Amino acid sequence: MKEKLQNLLEVRKIIALMVTLLFVVLSLMGAIGPEKAFEVVLMVIAFYFGKSTALDKPQ
Repeated sequence: MKEKLQNLLEVRKIIALMVTLLFVVLSLMGAIGPEKAFEVVLMVIAFYFGKSTALDKPQ
């Protein structure tokens, strides 16, 4: 069970990094505005850290 949870956390890390890099690249290419990229990256990072903090707390 613990191994499955650790694997899930690893997948979330990879997804968070990929989404962040995608929006940074799109912003640099001019496909989207920097404001929109900042908003999306901020949401992804906030969700990731909020979720990982909630999982770290003992029940």
